[in-house]
Amino acid sequence: MHKKLLTVTLLASLTTFSAFSKDNIIVDVNNPVVGLIGASYVDPEASIHNTVGLTSLNGSSYRGIADYLKATTITKAKGLVYRENAEGGATSGGANGFKSMLQQAQELVEHTTQWADGTHMKAAVIFSFNDCKHTLAGLCPSQSDVISASINNTLDTINYLQSNNVKVFIVRAPSYDDLDFPLTEQIFSDVIPGFAMVDEQGYQLIQDTFQEYVHNLDGVTVIDAWQEFDHMGDGLHPDHKSKRKAAKVINTVLEKALKDKM
Repeated sequence: MHKKLLTVTLLASLTTFSAFSKDNIIVDVNNPVVGLIGASYVDPEASIHNTVGLTSLNGSSYRGIADYLKATTITKAKGLVYRENAEGGATSGGANGFKSMLQQAQELVEHTTQWADGTHMKAAVIFSFNDCKHTLAGLCPSQSDVISASINNTLDTINYLQSNNVKVFIVRAPSYDDLDFPLTEQIFSDVIPGFAMVDEQGYQLIQDTFQEYVHNLDGVTVIDAWQEFDHMGDGLHPDHKSKRKAAKVINTVLEKALKDKM
């Protein structure tokens, strides 16, 4: 008797849930995809194919900004969908077994494409790579070095994305004063002998070169997301509050730019 009653109750519950689902659940398909391209600011997990022995930054025990951006829209059936293809430790040229910036972009476009209606990726956000910032990635003593190591790869990626009708956004890197590279150098040199970070002059050279060659390009939108930046204690990576605030800034800019796609 009890078994029969339980079966009837379960069937009634399933019927009620089914009716509720049909009336209240919105199918969340055909939402615009935003691809996130970069290194450890996006995702701390390193490539399993890297040749420098890097497993992950802080054991992948902190969240990259990809997690914060996904959290901004996860409760909405209609809206932006964030996908990332970043790797902690990556350089834009793909050295040491990491995906290059262009490869990250290509895979995001290809993996968000349907046969009938093309790619669903309507925008890409490019974050900083490791180029020129430390000895593992290779330092860049002159502007020509920055151009060959980083700018050319960035321009190739932008051209590829725009040729696929993907809007391009670039997050401006934090200011040197908000970072503590001597601390970063101290921490990493304990496990990587000879490790050194770029100095203030070299970092400013990177910033100025990007401003000159990339930030003013037609069709490129620069997002100042790190205006309130505090590092997590390693001198380099943003802490929880910084990522939460930056995610809100980035998402607001993207929702405004892609409102016709939603």
